[in-house]
Amino acid sequence: MPALWQHAARLNRLADTLRRVRSALFAEPDHALVRARVASERLVASVRLGVIVFVVLLETLLWLSGKNNAFNPLLASLPLAYGVLLFILPRHSSAAWIPWLVSATDVTLASLVIGAYPIYGFPLAALNNRVLFDSYFVAVTLAALRFDWRLCAFTTGLALTQFLGISAWVATQWDLGRITSAIYGSFVPLQFTGRLVMLGGHGVATIAIALWARHLRLMVGTDQLTGLLQRRPFYERIEEELQRADIGRTNLSIAIFDVDEFKRFNDRMGHLEGDRALQRIGEQLRKAVRTTDLVSRYGGEEFVIAFPRMDVQLAMRRAEALRVEIAALVLGTEDAPLTISGGVASWPADGTTFEEVLRRADERLYAAKASGRNLVIGPRPVPLRSAGDLGV
Repeated sequence: MPALWQHAARLNRLADTLRRVRSALFAEPDHALVRARVASERLVASVRLGVIVFVVLLETLLWLSGKNNAFNPLLASLPLAYGVLLFILPRHSSAAWIPWLVSATDVTLASLVIGAYPIYGFPLAALNNRVLFDSYFVAVTLAALRFDWRLCAFTTGLALTQFLGISAWVATQWDLGRITSAIYGSFVPLQFTGRLVMLGGHGVATIAIALWARHLRLMVGTDQLTGLLQRRPFYERIEEELQRADIGRTNLSIAIFDVDEFKRFNDRMGHLEGDRALQRIGEQLRKAVRTTDLVSRYGGEEFVIAFPRMDVQLAMRRAEALRVEIAALVLGTEDAPLTISGGVASWPADGTTFEEVLRRADERLYAAKASGRNLVIGPRPVPLRSAGDLGV
């Protein structure tokens, strides 16, 4: 039996490790980084086109001067056409799969050009061509501009795999120790290995850069006390949700909460206890909402929740439930418990912009405060009209 338990424990640890790996590989990065990745695609396209033009011009000059007989003008027109195509594509689409396809194509195109040299009888032009090999570095660097470490790892792995495949094929067709080239010299295993190591190291560096960019974004966009969204990233996400709601003709409800008499609580209990109370409130709000909802510490003791695709009356019930849950945390003292008040509004019924909807919710919050606190106020439900009212 002990052996069986040990075996089961190992299987559980393995399953847990696999779940963590799956989460790391397939979890979508922070939404702000996704936006940055989409916005950078145009920059990437411009840089790519510039690099392709530079490489083609350099190879053309070498060909015209008689120093590169392996150059094929017709073959060189393909990367130029590719660069122009990808310069146009990001201006018409921002699909999430585009960076993956483009990165794979960047690497594969470089490999096709490198692989064409031995087909035309120039094996050392494939293995020792520094200009074309460095295009792998460019592809990996461009992947790093998308702020996704998975894309960097994928691009690096693909480049190494394809170049090693070409090299292995060349090694089976030619005796690399016996051939030399006036332009590309001879095959030196140590130099060849060093280039591969440098490419792999560059890939590791870009992965670290992408991970650090994500870390910095989370630090900047997250409130350090509560772990909730700060105001600016919350606004950015709201703009996205409003666009989706407009396209799908759905509602977006907003609830704004304020901790009742928090200044008096701070004066009585101290700022340290006040911070702890805000942490517990933020944690409770985050735990109680859907994964699609957005929760922000809007400032001081104010919190804002956005409920995408939720009717305002349902949002009212959710806000009321949150108020009850916060009151049940028993923050403060028995004679002066810490509670929250809230106001609820919705788009597009209460405004055409987020600011207008939030202003309406804020007005209802103040009405809740004026009505005695520990209360949530939203729009009054529209009464159902009777058959008589309808003239039936």
